[in-house]
Amino acid sequence: MSRRLKLAICVAAVVAGSLALNGCSLAQKPIIANRETLGTVVTITAYGPDRDAVESAVDASFSEMAAVELALNAYPSQSANESAPGAAMAAGASVSQFNRSPYRWQRLDTSVVIVIDRLVALDVTESFSPSLRSVVDLWGFDGSQTLPDQTQLEVAVRAADTLTTRETTSGVEARFIMPEPGAPLPAEPPGLDLSGAAKGLALDSAVLKLREDGDVTAALLTSGSTTVTFGDKPDKTPWRIGIEDPRDPEHVIAVVEVRGEVTVSTSGDYQQYFERDDVRYHHILDPVTGMPARGLRSLTVIGAADGLDSDILSTALFVMGPAGAEEYARQHELGLVMVDDAGTISILDRPPTAQWRIVPQD
Repeated sequence: MSRRLKLAICVAAVVAGSLALNGCSLAQKPIIANRETLGTVVTITAYGPDRDAVESAVDASFSEMAAVELALNAYPSQSANESAPGAAMAAGASVSQFNRSPYRWQRLDTSVVIVIDRLVALDVTESFSPSLRSVVDLWGFDGSQTLPDQTQLEVAVRAADTLTTRETTSGVEARFIMPEPGAPLPAEPPGLDLSGAAKGLALDSAVLKLREDGDVTAALLTSGSTTVTFGDKPDKTPWRIGIEDPRDPEHVIAVVEVRGEVTVSTSGDYQQYFERDDVRYHHILDPVTGMPARGLRSLTVIGAADGLDSDILSTALFVMGPAGAEEYARQHELGLVMVDDAGTISILDRPPTAQWRIVPQD
């Protein structure tokens, strides 16, 4: 993870966390936990009358997120759980397990199926692909800053588009189709990469755990790029979630104010990138071309149904570009804060029925 990425994540978490605490008295002081998971720092700010019970619920919610991470992480570190695939396979193949044999039919873990199903339900499969691992691997976002060979990129994109699924009595199975004899092979076998959805699903799992515990009355959970809230703070002040400037992470360009529930997710060209000859190459790839999507520096979507939808949509709408994103958002009554590639900020505010509002900042 680059130093800038770490800084951006930390700033976003601090912005959301510090704004959430605005106006709290000592008697209303929440439990705040910051832990590294999902390749980032996740912050949970939780309220409840029994601090010990709230702490216990927060611990349990982090365990829920760890389980989602294990299922969806395409690049896991070697661990005891990962080195014992038999136990995990009882619930279906995780992303990393599937990627070891991508041309063989394998039953997928439930978390993987949930993400793929939501991509279809949201009608964003043309702008968010779950199968770009070998395409991403051609780019030097790991620090090597290499540009892909165009022919290899085209082959990898075609291979990524061959993901096939089928329903069986035991669950959903998937595989990639092996190229015909004589057809060019991708530099690396195709594979799943659900990193653009993992944080949202993990936060949803954590929220569900917190909701199940009656001692947690309200909470804000943020992974930096995705934030989810539920319940009202004891002092009845709104949750306040900052949206950072994509070129100045210490500057907040807008704040989302809400009482109760909201989801907020941001995708940007500043999170993983490198520059070559004054051109910025970032990790949000257009599935059609395998190239970084153009037109925006950042896009924030507000008001999706849950963290998973929010996480998916911030990426998908970024790829659609300003016009496509605004059309989709209007049709689905979502809020948007967009910064285009010239630095112009545009805001599509809440529908009349929403319990949140977007407040521009100077």
